[in-house]
Amino acid sequence: MSLALMACATLPNYERPRVYLTHLQFQEASMLAQTFLLRLRIDNPNDTALPINGIDIELILNGHSLAQGLSNQFLAVPRFGSAEVEVRATTTLISLLQQVLFLQGQEKLSYKIAGRLHLARTLGFGQSDFPFQEKGVLDLATLQKRSTRLNAVPGGR
Repeated sequence: MSLALMACATLPNYERPRVYLTHLQFQEASMLAQTFLLRLRIDNPNDTALPINGIDIELILNGHSLAQGLSNQFLAVPRFGSAEVEVRATTTLISLLQQVLFLQGQEKLSYKIAGRLHLARTLGFGQSDFPFQEKGVLDLATLQKRSTRLNAVPGGR
C-alpha cells in the first residue's frame, strides 16, 4: 500500500497539451463510408515528455458532426516540444451528402476538432487522458486553389 502511495506522489501532473489540425485530406470512398486523413500537431508545454498511446477525434463542420476517428499509435511528445500524428476519420455517405448540400453557395467553412489524448499510465496510476478542442474557419475558394494544408497553426510549418 505504501509503495502505491509513493508511486502516486511521484507521478507527473501534466499541463494540458495544445492540439491543432494542420492537414486535412480526403483519402478514399466506398458506397457507404468515406475516409479522411487528419494530421494533428500536439504541443507539449510540460517539462517531461508526454506519452500518448491513443487518440479519439471528431471532425465537426459548420456545427454538424462529419467524421470520427481513432488512433492507437504510440507517440512521445518531447518536453517543451511538438510532434505530429496522423489519424484516419470515417464518415457515412449520408453525413457527407448533408455537408455537400449545406456547403452550396458557402464561401467559408467553420470547423472544429474535438477529442481526447489518452496517456500511457505509469503502474496503472495517474491521469489517463486530456480532452482537446480547436476551432477555425477555412476559405473554400483558397482551399480549391491550394493544397489542403491549414495555416492557422501558431508557428505553422
